[in-house]
Amino acid sequence: MLRRTADMVRTKAPEADLRLEYRKTFWACFGASSVALVLVILFWPSFEASAYAKPQEPVIIQLEEIPETRQERRPPPPPRPVVPIASTSEEIPEDATIMETDLDFGLDDLAPPPPLEELQQTTEVALEEEEEEIVEYWRVEKPPKKKNDPRPVFPEIARRAGITGNITIQVLVDREGKVEKVGEIHGNEVFHEAARKAALATTFTPAIQNDKPVKVWVALTYKFQLQ
Repeated sequence: MLRRTADMVRTKAPEADLRLEYRKTFWACFGASSVALVLVILFWPSFEASAYAKPQEPVIIQLEEIPETRQERRPPPPPRPVVPIASTSEEIPEDATIMETDLDFGLDDLAPPPPLEELQQTTEVALEEEEEEIVEYWRVEKPPKKKNDPRPVFPEIARRAGITGNITIQVLVDREGKVEKVGEIHGNEVFHEAARKAALATTFTPAIQNDKPVKVWVALTYKFQLQ
């Protein structure tokens, strides 16, 4: 009885063997997903996603007009009177006196000094020129605009050599819209002089800050290309 039991082969029951269902389960899932994909394509051929826009509160910037401060220069005080001091030297006699001496320095022909009012006006003008501020381009309320834009002359040496390029030049526009001076120049040096002459001949509408014309740096770009 024991020997016969040992010779018997132990196998799984068909309902407990999961490998027999692998192929059937795979094709069933594949078919269902294919049908679902076709239905999605038929009912929703295109999909557009809308981005969520976060509402932003407007930023209000208030500009306060600060009165300009001026430093008043007062006239120098008058010189102090000279008080005679008694000497303790024994060599000076007691009856010695100080004689008055008239010195002629030749100052009679000199013009009298200007009035104090003219000096104050000259000082105020000098202070205004010193305190004239150059405003950054991004800070101005109304940036300058070109009134005329002359084209630079293509240098003959660059034309013969077939050289092309771009030039960027910084110019200082004054309160009347004219180019006061030229700053940094970037680009091929063969085009620097032509770009500088064209920049100096350019005129602008003045930049406005706090309802007043101000000075501002402006960048100009010139393209040198062969026709």
